[in-house]
Amino acid sequence: MIHLSELHGAATHLAVVAIPLFAVLYALRRAGVGGAVVVRAELWALGACVFGVAAAGVTGLLVWGQAQTTLRGQAFREGTAHFWIGIGIALLVAVPAAAHVKAWRRGMRRPRARIFGAVAALAVLGVIVQGYLGGRMTYEHGVGIDQGGQFAQTAIGAEKLNIELASGLAPKAAGQEAFTAQGLGCARCHGDLAQGQRGPALAGGVELENFRGVHGHGLFPAAVVTDRDFQAIDAWLRTLPRTGRRGD
Repeated sequence: MIHLSELHGAATHLAVVAIPLFAVLYALRRAGVGGAVVVRAELWALGACVFGVAAAGVTGLLVWGQAQTTLRGQAFREGTAHFWIGIGIALLVAVPAAAHVKAWRRGMRRPRARIFGAVAALAVLGVIVQGYLGGRMTYEHGVGIDQGGQFAQTAIGAEKLNIELASGLAPKAAGQEAFTAQGLGCARCHGDLAQGQRGPALAGGVELENFRGVHGHGLFPAAVVTDRDFQAIDAWLRTLPRTGRRGD
């Protein structure tokens, strides 16, 4: 089933493409490049801007409540800034759109206003800043990731591993269980015996620095999968003969 955040992402991407395109086409028309083709393309790009911003705004309002429940503490400031920058972009896009409608009603081919360049530049800047904040909310805070996505398995697998280690289970045994598809899910990429599949072979062991370099900012952040957790998994990996395509 389509998630609201997916719809918001689709609508936002339309605006992200259309707004810079409109800015480029406007600059080309002002420079006298492209003739009638650029004039028509500029109108289509402006229409895409209006539709994309409107769709992003509507879907953004629908996921606003979700963001409020997934951003803890002061992190919600990012959501607030993202929201109001979107409002600002909508107002900026409305300026050339309204001018074109007014010109059309007067029987003119296009408006004569010269502020569109500044408006387009501000809109592009707004898109960049808003996109950055949106990326932070998704990649750093998990906003829009339904049920935690694959991060959920990381949290569950790490919790199981910590319980097993705390209960006195040998690190090698606990690490072997954590490596499985039902544990932290390592085997889904590296194979049941760490022989390498989509990911490289890890049999024989892997260095902590390599692990952190690949996964530290991804599926296995240090705050969740600790050095102790890694050492338990590595203890099992070092019992396996080195084979296949190595990742270190």
